[in-house]
Amino acid sequence: MTPAETRLVSRRVALGAVTSLAVAACGDAAPAASSAVASKPSGPAPTTAVATSAAASTTPAAPSPTTAAMEKELVIYSARREALMMPTVEAFQKKTGVKVSVKSGGSAELRELVAQEGAATKADIFFTTDWVDAELLRRKNLLSPHVSPLTEGVPAEFRAADGAWTGVIARSRNILINTNLVKREDYPASVFDLADPKWKGKVAASTLRDGVPIWLASLILLKGEAATLEFFTTLIKQNGMKVFGGGSEVTAAVSQGEFAAGFINHYYYVPKKREGAPIDLVYPDQGAGQIGTLVIPLAVAATKHAPHPVVAKAFIDFVLTPEGAAPMMTMEGEMPLRPDVPLGDHGAPGVLRMHEIKRTAPFDVDKLIAARDRAIEIFTPLFT
Repeated sequence: MTPAETRLVSRRVALGAVTSLAVAACGDAAPAASSAVASKPSGPAPTTAVATSAAASTTPAAPSPTTAAMEKELVIYSARREALMMPTVEAFQKKTGVKVSVKSGGSAELRELVAQEGAATKADIFFTTDWVDAELLRRKNLLSPHVSPLTEGVPAEFRAADGAWTGVIARSRNILINTNLVKREDYPASVFDLADPKWKGKVAASTLRDGVPIWLASLILLKGEAATLEFFTTLIKQNGMKVFGGGSEVTAAVSQGEFAAGFINHYYYVPKKREGAPIDLVYPDQGAGQIGTLVIPLAVAATKHAPHPVVAKAFIDFVLTPEGAAPMMTMEGEMPLRPDVPLGDHGAPGVLRMHEIKRTAPFDVDKLIAARDRAIEIFTPLFT
């Protein structure tokens, strides 16, 4: 692959009107450019990493690919950071004997690259931390629908109706609580409770990354733009909410007692809780008449012009199985979307399964994309 083939068509601009913000955890979304093999630090330009070792799996064995005509190569364009993606890649490679290469980069950048390459794309699989980018490729007719036998178990709001993309694992948007500073009876039941003056100087959040634009967009659609803007203006301007660079910083600050509460994706909580930090996880807005907790999926799709279409579909089948999903959950503590995939020891006390969460109502995709772009526009001044 030449440098020209691997060069991204544009830099990742997190605040662009159509740019998709990766919902990364601990850098889960691949950086705007990554030039390293999974075991090495990220560099300035996305390149191809080849799996060279296999990850052992203690989960139930996944079914074998259903065709003997499967190709022996697979290329994945992945917005998931290499170190987090490679265990899954290696498990698939061990099972099938397929040589897998991974090109890492930002979700929006890789989506643009697939679009630019068109029929000449090298990508068999587009794996994104932001399902909106997969949906945008679907609308350009650049994905190949594949309804796996396992797709039906994925909730309808986390997959394209035509099978062009499907969610694999997910993260929820929660409130992190320091249990030394907040009594259980005083836990906020809703995100909107944190606008109360009693929380002044006690709340932290991350800037417009880690799924924040999608979260803001969901609130706009559920509560209205004016009410959402008023809420965050109160949080930041009146209550002094501290805005950090990312969810890991928010989690550290709350765990150390610098703040009583913080907005995070749930997987930041898992390792800190396992370490014994005095923290708890609140699933907000679970009561009658409340809006529910936002859940954000990571999605996988086969490209329309995949050079290796059969093995691409086999990879999708694989990551939907317990065997294929386990390495992803192990790396970040994320939750499976299929109800028959056990959480096992991938979570921590207080983490709920998908069917236990009252989720926000499904959104119209067009409205969500428009609301996300609007959220980036109006909230950038507040969050920077």
